[in-house]
Amino acid sequence: MFQIPNPLFDLAGIMCGQFGIPFWKFFLATLIGKAIIKTHIQTVFIISVCNNQLLDWIENELIWILSFIPGFDSYLPTLTAKLHSVKAKYLAASPPVPSNIKDKWDFSFASIWNTIVWLMLMNFFVKIVNATAQRYLKKQQDKSLAEILPDSTHS
Repeated sequence: MFQIPNPLFDLAGIMCGQFGIPFWKFFLATLIGKAIIKTHIQTVFIISVCNNQLLDWIENELIWILSFIPGFDSYLPTLTAKLHSVKAKYLAASPPVPSNIKDKWDFSFASIWNTIVWLMLMNFFVKIVNATAQRYLKKQQDKSLAEILPDSTHS
């Protein structure tokens, strides 16, 4: 099944690593969440959305339920007509739109969100490199200190 990348899940994994969540606890929770729960929810959703008979049945049942609301049953035929026109417009093929926005800045929510995620990931990478360098320096200093003072116990 097609999986859409989720930067929030990646950040959750990064945060679990930062806070010292054991790998197997994280892995089992991820396995249960993605392989069992998410897969079944996505499967049911895709089957429902792609099944025209099921969608028509849901529409008819929804109209039947809404017809019991007082005063709403008179507005229901115009609402259904509008929904059918929107559905027909959505299903109609639209002509391709030429892309000539290459020289302008894109301040859409998606580009701003992607920039924030990239900045967070770069910050995380810098912190990992910094922590690794500090750990290496500490080992080197401890080694040189042990050579200078062999009788002291430093750890």
